[in-house]
Amino acid sequence: MNFYVSFFTNISILITCAYLFNLLYKNLFQNASDTTKNVVLILTFIFSGWLAMKVGLQLHKGPVFDLRVVPIIFATLMIRNPVHVLIIGIGIAASRYGVNGITPNALTGSINITILAFVSAGLVRLYRGKQSWSYPKKAAISLFTINIIQVMGIAIFGAVDRQQYLKNIMPYTLPLSILLGAFFIFIIYDFYKEQLLVDELRNKNLILIEQKQELLCTQKALEEKAAQILKDSKYKSEFMSNMSHELRTPLNSIILLSELIGENEAKDEYSENKQYADIINGSSQELLRIINDILDLSKIEAGKMEIDWGEISMEDITQLLYHQILPMAEKKKLSFQISIEDTAPELFVTDGLRLSQILRNLLFNAVKFTDSGSIRLEIRKDSFTDSIVFSVKDTGIGIDEENQKLVFDAFLQEDSTLKRKYEGTGLGLSISHQLARLLGGSLALNSIKGVGSEFTLRLPIQPKVE
Repeated sequence: MNFYVSFFTNISILITCAYLFNLLYKNLFQNASDTTKNVVLILTFIFSGWLAMKVGLQLHKGPVFDLRVVPIIFATLMIRNPVHVLIIGIGIAASRYGVNGITPNALTGSINITILAFVSAGLVRLYRGKQSWSYPKKAAISLFTINIIQVMGIAIFGAVDRQQYLKNIMPYTLPLSILLGAFFIFIIYDFYKEQLLVDELRNKNLILIEQKQELLCTQKALEEKAAQILKDSKYKSEFMSNMSHELRTPLNSIILLSELIGENEAKDEYSENKQYADIINGSSQELLRIINDILDLSKIEAGKMEIDWGEISMEDITQLLYHQILPMAEKKKLSFQISIEDTAPELFVTDGLRLSQILRNLLFNAVKFTDSGSIRLEIRKDSFTDSIVFSVKDTGIGIDEENQKLVFDAFLQEDSTLKRKYEGTGLGLSISHQLARLLGGSLALNSIKGVGSEFTLRLPIQPKVE
């Protein structure tokens, strides 16, 4: 009966120690370093083993019967480092001398525990290679293995008469040790799972911290790169603006001189000098147009494009466009019409110069990319959005759906071969798109390859002028 009392006292003490350790671990050592946690854990296991022996049942100043193996068993389940488990076992073995001094029984007991320490370290090494094994399976292996080896050690080293031990003591102590050990391991299972979760969360937290640092470094690098890009873009825009101004001066001189030469040679329509002058004048006009486009683009990118708001006449805008585009359309034998619905306002507020530039670019492109058919400008009022809608329709080459978003990017055309066939820099649509935004509107495209294209410009009738 004394065995039962002693063992139940042991298990109560071990459970109390485990509970107190759990509280201290959560509140004091949760954020401590791994080294500190390992030291505290090892000392706690050694102390638990010593305390179990201290309140164990001693037979006539002989051997002590207790649950000292329970902390060792639990260590094999909770600790992943075999060396730490070995230290715990040797520490409990050494603490055996602190129970009732250095005696033959204490010596045999410490030797037996030392053997258990090496066996436990081997079990931990085994478990490390068997990650798929469940907690109950590992608990059963540790519980039976360590208890059976302890019984064999007691019987071999003869701390008590072997026959008396095997007949009168072992039948009580072994089942009790296994039963109460299993009870303790079952109770501590929640703590074991909690520690696994804590370890997992800590590892994930470390990964998140590393990822955060990497993201911060990447963000800093991106910010520096973005600042450098903005700086380079500003320098580029300023350079393009300055160069455009510098180039326009000599070009204007060339255009003026070519016109003078053409006027002087006007009497002789077939004069080579007049033909050369016309070629020089036409080429210079085209080059000047390109330079003006670059200048406009650089102003828009630098935020220096000024909008001159004012009330303009729809009739004036359309008449000017008609006389500018009609000769180009007739030269390619294309039909050109401008249709204005009755709902369209006669007067509205915008920048007339920039509106004309947008529509001229759209109509110019329509003529350039249409070999046969018609060009049409339709103007109407959208009552739902209170805006004016300008639609430029053509029966030209059209644009693939996948390339329609690219046509508004600077220096791009749908196909690089178009530059060779139709010429051009690809700036017109980009400038028109950005000018539409500056005017408070939008520019959209709807096109079918081989059928034609429709560019839709929407502008507010009464824009919000800042």
